Amino acid sequence: MSIEIVEVTGCRRNLVVEVPAQVVEEEVQKLARRYAARARIPGFRPGKVPLGVVLTRFGSELRNDAAQDLIGRYLKEAIEEHHLHPLAQPTVEQLQAEAGNPMKFTVSFEILPPIEPQGYLGVSATLSSPAVEEADVDRALEELRERHAEYVPVEDRDIRDGDQAILTVDGTVESGEKPIHDDDVVCIVGSPSTNEVFSENLRGARVGQERAFDVTYPEDYHRKRFAGKRAHYRVVVREIKEKVLPELNDEFAKDIGEAESLAGLRARVRDELVREAERTAEKKVREAVLDTVVRRHSFELPETLVRGELGEHASRIATSLARQGIDVNQAAVDWKRILDEERPGAEEAVRRMLVLDAIARKENIEVSEEELEAELEEAAQASRKSHVALRAQLEKDKRIQAFKDHLRRKKALDFIFRNANISRG
Repeated sequence: MSIEIVEVTGCRRNLVVEVPAQVVEEEVQKLARRYAARARIPGFRPGKVPLGVVLTRFGSELRNDAAQDLIGRYLKEAIEEHHLHPLAQPTVEQLQAEAGNPMKFTVSFEILPPIEPQGYLGVSATLSSPAVEEADVDRALEELRERHAEYVPVEDRDIRDGDQAILTVDGTVESGEKPIHDDDVVCIVGSPSTNEVFSENLRGARVGQERAFDVTYPEDYHRKRFAGKRAHYRVVVREIKEKVLPELNDEFAKDIGEAESLAGLRARVRDELVREAERTAEKKVREAVLDTVVRRHSFELPETLVRGELGEHASRIATSLARQGIDVNQAAVDWKRILDEERPGAEEAVRRMLVLDAIARKENIEVSEEELEAELEEAAQASRKSHVALRAQLEKDKRIQAFKDHLRRKKALDFIFRNANISRG
């Protein structure tokens, strides 16, 4: 057997393999004997079929099976012998397996690019000092009021922006779609989440009144049933509720359990804003340090990893749609456009990952079982799952190693940040 390793690019390798004709024929004969032992051919007792009959009758299948067995065997040997680590299942190209001739084939795959870490110690960056103004505190308190708002039924007045309207909706979609009927449609009039045509037609309506109107949906509307179509709606206002914000006073502070007084609530909100600003500032400077380190390295990106990153992004979109009750197979999602737009971000994510992995290897950074368990516990709390359930899910999905790799990269970035020259601005 002869093997030639061809360096197609910095990441792609081709193995050009030639297997002697004698080896191929021996493999065919071995398989033929197995066929003969279990083949059922009219005129012959089971296990007594002559080898020549088997070779004549099943010659094509035998040669194909022998080729696949030999490819798998010699590919494994070549990869181990030359210490190659394919990033995905190698693809077989240019297979030649004619009877009586040596078998030749080419196997193509990607490997990690060679990266020699450099310039990751003593990186200079500026950490901004967070500033929290009274206006920031006021906005945060208003957000608290909004979160604790109540919707109270009102009578004898028109619907206005900000009201919650409870509707009975009947509709028909052009092109013969199944009619729509729902007795409990809730929408916030004037909200960005409410179709503007609905808001326009509901403003000024009262309880018991009916409105009829058409809505033309864009071609890229997320629900495929409606995308690019016109729907006619007839809605009846069943109830109107007005949003009532709680007064900002000591009672409000006590009711939400944050403080004993409004002054105490303001102080607590300010402290949280300062902590959040500090976390944001540190995250920003960590990103800046990492960007600087990554820019100091030039290497080819494996398309296999970029596509994997894009696949993860697509999976997150699909999961988000499913949580909204949207069937991803029915939604009008332009996946090509989305993934084309996401590609630069995916490439940057892979570039960062490879640089951090290289630094972790050079600095002998590893993740202990204790560190892994602590990180799993934190992730479990964030996802509102038990530690055991989260670990079981990751192991079931074969993602525990990916989780560990992520933690190792985080430790590598911590190492870079600890050794950076950070000044306060």
